[in-house]
Amino acid sequence: METVLNPSVVEIIQLALAPIFLIVGIGNLVNVATGRVSRIIDRARWFGNLAREQPERINEKAILEIRSLNKRMTFANWSINFLIGSAVITCLSVMLIMVNGLISVNLDLLVIITFMTCLLFLTGGLIAFFLEVSLATATLKIRAVDLSQFKNDKL
Repeated sequence: METVLNPSVVEIIQLALAPIFLIVGIGNLVNVATGRVSRIIDRARWFGNLAREQPERINEKAILEIRSLNKRMTFANWSINFLIGSAVITCLSVMLIMVNGLISVNLDLLVIITFMTCLLFLTGGLIAFFLEVSLATATLKIRAVDLSQFKNDKL
């Protein structure tokens, strides 16, 4: 038995594939953001253990870093929430594209609205991610290293 797809069905599938690649990209961004959250959690736990075992070491610098971790966690969570929202709305767009091509109801405006909403959420996620990374790099403490211990060939 030979299956032949209607040309309009093939076009519908082609139209639906572009947003699928967007979902893959969003998934990669969520993966990066969740990795950053795990690092923030690890650092916060380290400070929690330090506060229990050696409370005298919790000084002003430590308190500033703990506050920074709290802000970073907030931005990372916002980023993940926006990105997941964007992926869900993209899925809705794909479904609407498929339905729009299969039935005789014009859903073009709804497809455009959902896709623009997806991009709005994606932008929100990227902005929150940018803020988290900016805060992390702003609070990064780089210690001076005595370069004399390195040989010229290692630099």
